[in-house]
Amino acid sequence: MLLLKRGPADPDLDDLITVLSDDDETDGSRRIRCPRCGWTPGSGERWMCRCGCFWNTFETRGRCPDCGRQWHQTQCKLCGEWSPHEDWYVGGKST
Repeated sequence: MLLLKRGPADPDLDDLITVLSDDDETDGSRRIRCPRCGWTPGSGERWMCRCGCFWNTFETRGRCPDCGRQWHQTQCKLCGEWSPHEDWYVGGKST
């Protein structure tokens, strides 16, 4: 997954992507954060696929909506480190 720029905010993601705080990890909601540095992506964050598509990778659980490529690793925009995509989902059940 390549990093380039932020895109426009997607209001549908506001419920999906929430800020992770130390005291409410067990409230049952799904949260997304970098497993290496703890950065939480906002709903307007976008990643770029090799095919040139920009999208929020957490909208599709790492699958490019244009070419269908499944990304198993996601790069953090803050620390630059790569981690397994599934490791970004913290707490609750992820669908």
